[in-house]
Amino acid sequence: MLSNSLRFRAVHFAYLFGPPRLVSRDEASLVYGKVCEALGNDDFTFTYGKSEEQEKPPEARGFGLRLLRPEGRGGLEIKVENPSLAVPIRLFIGYTWPPSLASAKEGFDLAAGAVFNSLQGNWTKFIAEARIRAECAVSGPDALGFLTGEMLGKAAGWIDSLGKPLSFCSVKFEVEPLPTTEALATPKRDLMIEVLREDRTKLYLELVSQWPQVAMSGAVDLNKLRPIDRHPSDYIEETRSYLARRLEEFEPRGGQSR
Repeated sequence: MLSNSLRFRAVHFAYLFGPPRLVSRDEASLVYGKVCEALGNDDFTFTYGKSEEQEKPPEARGFGLRLLRPEGRGGLEIKVENPSLAVPIRLFIGYTWPPSLASAKEGFDLAAGAVFNSLQGNWTKFIAEARIRAECAVSGPDALGFLTGEMLGKAAGWIDSLGKPLSFCSVKFEVEPLPTTEALATPKRDLMIEVLREDRTKLYLELVSQWPQVAMSGAVDLNKLRPIDRHPSDYIEETRSYLARRLEEFEPRGGQSR
């Protein structure tokens, strides 16, 4: 019931990369053209802005370009931005209410490829991050009861001691990354599960997976860095798969998410 009823409300992906430099309006226009060509759509709105160079020191000169295509109650957004040249550049791609996860993954790969093909330079990616926001049905009509009973059953007595009637519940779990040379292994995880406020028969889930080049939890060995070399779809699929597996543990029999 849980994993096979997943409905994806939003999918986000981001790279942090460098070395940081200013992206000019002409380069931003090239990015716009390449993204439109790759995705087969020219109906993106395009905005670009940068700091006034005369008024700020070089390390404070930032820029930001944004492409947006609304679709129904959601849409696709692509941003390349850097508030300060003292920090890495960020590529963000977000799809709210995508028609399917498969179409979002395909679009993210095409968009990311178009961006990097447009920007001159030898880029190094430092962090990859995938975020999934989803909802799912539970067995029975009461998501609050499922969350406090099934998922948090061992803490049921403590939950009862909070007082009644309990009206809402949200839990969050964080897992730190471990040093590795494998691209997709041992990412940082932030998982939040709560009752969906607009439909109390469902759960709302938000999972963020982050793959840093260097995990700061252990000693840093510059000869053993994690490669950030996968397509956005690989990181997104790993995040989806992880979420589905965790949900299947609360089901009588395993299922597959859509």
